[in-house]
Amino acid sequence: MISREEFWRLFRFGLVGGGATLVDLGSSTLLLWRWPQLAENLVSTTAFFVAFWFSFFGHRYITFQKQGAVGKFLLVALFSLAVRNLLLLGLLGLGLSGLLPIVIATLSVTLLTYLLSRVWVFV
Repeated sequence: MISREEFWRLFRFGLVGGGATLVDLGSSTLLLWRWPQLAENLVSTTAFFVAFWFSFFGHRYITFQKQGAVGKFLLVALFSLAVRNLLLLGLLGLGLSGLLPIVIATLSVTLLTYLLSRVWVFV
């Protein structure tokens, strides 16, 4: 059972992460609409960097309410991006294309990002 404090922290993480995910997926959608010939990995990586700052400041001021370390958060984010892109490659290898594999890969790294942020970045 998780504590009440941890429950609300997870709730705030969901809100901030959801917002960052919307920024990320919105950027992906816009990039694919504007330049449909772009590779999904390039689209996903570019959108990730657009959403990075939204995510960092949202988690700093809303989720964890602690200063945090931008360098550590960048490492967590880059690690999550690597895992996300590996998942994306696997999904593309299974024959998926377009926005669907980007959405699946993006949502799949959420728990990893929370755990690393909670125990290492915003302590």
